[in-house]
Amino acid sequence: MQSTKKIIGALLVCLGLWSTQVAAAPECVWPDDKTLEAILPVATDHGSHASGVVFAANRVLTAAHAVEGAEQYFVRVNGGFRSATLLLIDLANDLAVLSVNTHNIQPMPLAAASPSQSQMVWAVGFPKAQGKTTSSGVFQRNRAGALHTSAPIDSGQSGGGLLSCEQGSYQLLGMLRGYGAYLSGDRYVKLENHSVSVAAATIQRFIGTYQ
Repeated sequence: MQSTKKIIGALLVCLGLWSTQVAAAPECVWPDDKTLEAILPVATDHGSHASGVVFAANRVLTAAHAVEGAEQYFVRVNGGFRSATLLLIDLANDLAVLSVNTHNIQPMPLAAASPSQSQMVWAVGFPKAQGKTTSSGVFQRNRAGALHTSAPIDSGQSGGGLLSCEQGSYQLLGMLRGYGAYLSGDRYVKLENHSVSVAAATIQRFIGTYQ
């Protein structure tokens, strides 16, 4: 009987440890500072300001419309703007890749899975050449490779990251391309809670042409 009690006690202790480990599993609450280091400001010699994402060592993804027509490109790394080289550009999909020394910034991995309806997303970039801004929303639909979400963005955030999360690990679900708008008379009015991004699958095909 005494040995039986010891065995039962040992099982209870093991079960208690197991349940603690499950409860401590990482959660997807909000991207942390280490994750957000991969999102950087981008600028050109013609006065354009945008955002970019470090997706590999010394490689920054950004929006083609933000760098098109420029002769010089700059990415702010470690507090200062550094000269960058344009490696690739795809105007049809609004994608471009810059080469610049990104030092020890951890690259943002591309999401392998397609987003699910109402999945939580985060839009990160530098609106109007100001400080880094993160907003949250949900995935709404995929229209021919364009991801529509309710995460609000502003001008200057093009080229930034649309992030998703799986068990506490953040990934690049898409690259921010622009916000939604509707025509009112002779001008466009911005939709407050709507953004459009280039899907990770399209990005992967694009960078694969260089790799």
